[in-house]
Amino acid sequence: MTKNMDEYLSKNEKELESSLETNLEEGLTTEQVEEHRQKYGKNELPQGKVTPWYIIFLKTLIEPIQIILMVAAVISVIAPMITNNWQVHLEEFIDFIVIMTIVLIDSILETVQTMKARKSMDALKSLSKPKAVVIRNDMQQEIDASELVVGDVVVLEAGKYVPAELRIIEASDLMIDESILTGESVPVEKTDEPLTKQTTILAEMKNVAFMSTFTTGGRAIGVVIKTGVDTEIGKIATSINENDEESTPLEKKMAKFTMQIALLSFAIGILIFVTLFFSGNKGAWANYLMVAITLAIGVIPECLAAIISITLSFSTKRMAKENVIVKKLQAVETLGSVNVICTDKTGTLTQNKMTVKKMIMDNSILESKAYAKEKNDKHMDLFLKSLVLCNDSVTEGSERIGDPTELALVDYAEIIGYDEQDARDKWERIDEIPFDSERKMMTTVHEINGVNTTFTKGAIDNLLECCSKIMIDNVERPITDEDKKQLLAISESLSENALRVLAFAYNTNYDKEKDKDDLEHDLTFLGGVAMIDPVRDSAVSAVKSAHDAGVKVVMITGDHAVTALAIAKDLDLAHDASEVMSSEKLDAMNDDELFAIIEQIKVFARVNPEHKVRIVEALQKSGNIVSMTGDGVNDAPSLAKADIGVAMGITGTDVAKQAADVILTDDNFETIIKGVNEGRNVYQKIKRAIVFILGVNMANVISIFILSTINTVSPVEATNILWMNLIVESIIALSMGMGANDETLMKVKPIKGKNSLFRGIWFSMIKIIIFTTGATIGAYYFGMSFVDKQFLEKVVGQEKAELGWWKLLKRHDPNITMEQKIEIGDYGRTTMFMAITCAPCFYSNLIKLSHWKTSKKLHLVVNKPLWISSMGAFFLNMIVLFIPGLNDKILNLISVEQYAEHWYLVPVVFAIALTPTVAILLLDGIVFVGYHYFPEPRRRNKIILEQLIKHDEKIKKANRKPRNIEED
Repeated sequence: MTKNMDEYLSKNEKELESSLETNLEEGLTTEQVEEHRQKYGKNELPQGKVTPWYIIFLKTLIEPIQIILMVAAVISVIAPMITNNWQVHLEEFIDFIVIMTIVLIDSILETVQTMKARKSMDALKSLSKPKAVVIRNDMQQEIDASELVVGDVVVLEAGKYVPAELRIIEASDLMIDESILTGESVPVEKTDEPLTKQTTILAEMKNVAFMSTFTTGGRAIGVVIKTGVDTEIGKIATSINENDEESTPLEKKMAKFTMQIALLSFAIGILIFVTLFFSGNKGAWANYLMVAITLAIGVIPECLAAIISITLSFSTKRMAKENVIVKKLQAVETLGSVNVICTDKTGTLTQNKMTVKKMIMDNSILESKAYAKEKNDKHMDLFLKSLVLCNDSVTEGSERIGDPTELALVDYAEIIGYDEQDARDKWERIDEIPFDSERKMMTTVHEINGVNTTFTKGAIDNLLECCSKIMIDNVERPITDEDKKQLLAISESLSENALRVLAFAYNTNYDKEKDKDDLEHDLTFLGGVAMIDPVRDSAVSAVKSAHDAGVKVVMITGDHAVTALAIAKDLDLAHDASEVMSSEKLDAMNDDELFAIIEQIKVFARVNPEHKVRIVEALQKSGNIVSMTGDGVNDAPSLAKADIGVAMGITGTDVAKQAADVILTDDNFETIIKGVNEGRNVYQKIKRAIVFILGVNMANVISIFILSTINTVSPVEATNILWMNLIVESIIALSMGMGANDETLMKVKPIKGKNSLFRGIWFSMIKIIIFTTGATIGAYYFGMSFVDKQFLEKVVGQEKAELGWWKLLKRHDPNITMEQKIEIGDYGRTTMFMAITCAPCFYSNLIKLSHWKTSKKLHLVVNKPLWISSMGAFFLNMIVLFIPGLNDKILNLISVEQYAEHWYLVPVVFAIALTPTVAILLLDGIVFVGYHYFPEPRRRNKIILEQLIKHDEKIKKANRKPRNIEED
């Protein structure tokens, strides 16, 4: 193992050579490389545990709902065998085959989706095979970064990733972007000097280049001091891999829901068996047990697991088209439950591209777009030359190498028509003074039209001290104290609005014989630029959409509080310094103090990785479902801690992607909001399916239980219930998650805290239960009205036929067999079967939950697959009534001849099956009108209060002074 990092910070070159067993001039020999590899291992980050597909498949089979369904499948075989004296018939395995098929389909779907997400994840790895330039055997060569070992001497250049942890031994203007570790968006300057003070703070280790950070400028030579798991990025990757994967909210809810349904079905089974046993013929206990078990199984929504998988699978496909890759199906629903989104600023809310917005020209502020349209005179010509010539960045096609600030200057010059490559070829650099952090300036010398011209850029206060002249309206004149005071005031006003100011000057008195320090004296001030990483236009609308949806957006950034607040104002995210908390204040608070104030804070500035975890924990403690976005290694712990971690696919590191649940392939905040919308629709579709299945199942169980209690015999057969489950669940319910999304759900505020699957569904479910139960029992008695004396004589003989079907079904007469009672009920069974199977086909499209409260306008969402499956199920029910053998032999319904005798039976029963749909429509209409037009007093007062608050906020927003830099 390598030594602690701080042991290398203060060592000189000789001490490093001795400690690392290397030669800093010639590098390692081939033999030493092999020795060090055996000693320290390869330079590879730890990989997360890859679960084989068959283990994923087996895990899906041991989920609670799957176990219950498999037990139910076994019981569905055993129960009929008991009634048939353990004789085995093929039809007794139909239930078993259907249920097990559903279980297998669901497990296969979940396994396939998980494997697809894994492949997408692998395809996104941006740093899969980075290269490194290394000195070995006194020769420079390029190798895979994974082949590096401790003691290797590595050459760093601008535009290259740092391949391992390096102690810098030579540096020339080395600038490294460490944002993936520290969150700081501005590149930091590195040195090759040993540190005199030991430190454990990464940002203070100025002579160390960290693995996977990016070199934005300069050159350097470093020696490898740590590789793979021992690096900072490796440590975080290891901790992420060791974290136990937590269940998503949907998984927790489904586990609880499954247990509740299991207990309910068990209780119903016992209740029905006991009731039938004591009210009926005790000798028929096996038949009663069969009825009880069949109805208990009927309560269990066998297809629910498959419905969830299919709904989530359709959603993940839609989300993939919207640039969202979901690693785990259940994460989609979690996105929909989110009520707080913690997001990075750079690249997510902003464009991650410094852009020139304002110009300091002729002692005034101009818009950059307006200046670009002005006439290209002598002043502009010199100014544009200073932008591109006093600049080390390079752009060529999509290749962009250099400091973001310098790249912004080149981009702006190109807008006006200056290409940096052409300019540098035409006016070559003949001398320079590189930028350093003490002077805060950079100077280059170029021969322009035979004149050696010096261009200098830097911080405006430092630059003005070197200026003796100023150019105003194409005329050079001596600069006055009033000029300097005015320019500094302008610069300060721009800085207060989070704009970064750079000033430019020139002169033509270059003399190579003189000291270089003289280059930065007696300059002529040309002007300046003010730049910022601007917000994405889409982010502004996305933040508004989030607020409309009741989702709080919290910006977490490594930038200073002033910059963060300025961006937050542009996003309409925060407007006052009281809504911003810096890391210093956060550090001074204990967890209880943070918990007390967390809901009021909209922006966290200058944060460290450990701060992000604290913020997430405090928000979760307040009952929030928290989403965290991030791209850097430093974001990984908070991504793993959040309820839903969202990693950036373009700028995101492998560690961040590994820790996250969702990956955005376009790094856009707007995409997160699309994910929230999708998640809400997924959850709503699942709840609708639950309402539908449980409502229909409970209606059937209640109606069968009532009629069984009255008649001492079940009104339907097990095959009837099986067909009903096949039609309602396997055909209709499975298509409920395939329809279009309901955009009005983004107007419904999320419920904070515990949100049970049963919350908000009782009214819809009770409507289905009551109306369907009524229609089903009504259909049964309508069918039994066709049982005449002649029919009874055929079944039980003339003497017993005098009693009528009502008394025959209720009597405990040992001379009347169970088979005879079942045959007596053929007409009632037929009409009840028609009502049970057809009623859900009509009202399946009417199940709505909370979204109708958002507007007085009716918003219809057409689910074409549901309409098609409903109509298909209806026609299947009609067809099965008229297929000889299937209708009377298997389903125990009346024969085709009996339909011919009573031609109006079918249309009347269909009319009865329509009554729940009509009743639901009428009741929904009454509730809708009452809710929107005749609210009860308490809610009416609440509506008036909300309208007053919105009106006040609108006035306050209209009166809020906009950011106007010119006025400043």
